Amino acid sequence: MWLDRGLGLNMETSIVSIRITQQTNNFDCGVHVLYIITKLIEVGKNGQLLEYLENGGLPKEWGTDEIVSKYRLEVRELLISLVESDT
Repeated sequence: MWLDRGLGLNMETSIVSIRITQQTNNFDCGVHVLYIITKLIEVGKNGQLLEYLENGGLPKEWGTDEIVSKYRLEVRELLISLVESDT
């Protein structure tokens, strides 16, 4: 609704509940959310999001601790490179 009203995109919106993996530690919640959002955008661009929604959720392997930990390191390196490029 914010995109629709704020940016005037005239989008049809709906709320959908999908099953996603949960982090199993107490420190990767933000990285886990970023990773899942990144994957949702990726499948959305490929036109596969509806397929995942119809099948009840996202692949369990998307949110494993190992994958999210690797993604945390990727985000860390990206942030460091951005900070270094600004100095």
